[in-house]
Amino acid sequence: MHPLKIGVIGTGHMGQNHVRNLAAEKKFDLVGIYDINISQAKLIAEKYGTAVFDDIDKLLDSVEAVVIAVPSSLHKEVALKAAAHGVHALVEKPLATNLADAEAIAKGFSRRNLKLSVGHIERFNPVFMELQKLVQGKKIFYIEACRYSPFSGSGRITDTSVVEDLMIHDIDLVCSLMNGHPVTSIHGRGETVISGQTDFATCLLDWGGQAHAIINASRISQNKERVIKVHTPDCYFEADLLNKTLSIAKSTNITIDITKDTFYKQDSVIQKVYIPIEEPLKAELLSFYDAVISDTPIVVTGTMGIEAIKICQVIAERAKKNQWTE
Repeated sequence: MHPLKIGVIGTGHMGQNHVRNLAAEKKFDLVGIYDINISQAKLIAEKYGTAVFDDIDKLLDSVEAVVIAVPSSLHKEVALKAAAHGVHALVEKPLATNLADAEAIAKGFSRRNLKLSVGHIERFNPVFMELQKLVQGKKIFYIEACRYSPFSGSGRITDTSVVEDLMIHDIDLVCSLMNGHPVTSIHGRGETVISGQTDFATCLLDWGGQAHAIINASRISQNKERVIKVHTPDCYFEADLLNKTLSIAKSTNITIDITKDTFYKQDSVIQKVYIPIEEPLKAELLSFYDAVISDTPIVVTGTMGIEAIKICQVIAERAKKNQWTE
């Protein structure tokens, strides 16, 4: 086994989680971390037994790969610096704050034949991974997704809309379930309630009249919910990404106790699917390791990250106008 020499740039909430997982996994050699807040970086480095670099270029010269967990507005600058140093990168979602920057990042890594993974962590949620296996090969005609969170001024991003903040997760998941088929129509509506940005948004995506999806996202709801419902001609799937449950409903025509006066008919059967317990972030990092070391396919490529941003930009603009438009 070849331990991958890796570093982490940015030690905010997600950066710290990456450091924790990388320090605990033998497949990685956590060379060090970099953050503009040196004092914070030193505390984290001491906690997880790694080094602090006071120069980002020195860190990039010392590693084979890097996790980029800086604010999204800095993704382009840091990612292109990593590419220039010949370093593979896992960039937290979104890949960038706009389409042009995202395309520049993807081009920078592709040109140098480097691995670029986008940190859409819900792809590695064990519930979603099981759902994706189960719907493989089935004709999906409708998907419904909702992602609701209560408002928290200190805990949620409020300098962007809920589309870039939360909805982007489910846009990526829904497009993944549709196996990359191009979205042909996008509708969007939103409500500004607390933050001054769109806090509640609804979008409708269409795939050439063959299937459609409705996605709701809220950061001002009184409940917390992350659910995806998938309809096919013979099955209905309901995946609860938060509570880690997955069920399948199938039509049936079973008659119970037909010889008795109390016989009844059963119209459907519901199956509960066993979900293995695994931390999505750990699974994401191990997948990135395999891509770099063994050249396995990247799960969330730069192209996929770009597609999510493309759709988000359209929805965010239309939601801001607060009207349905074509």
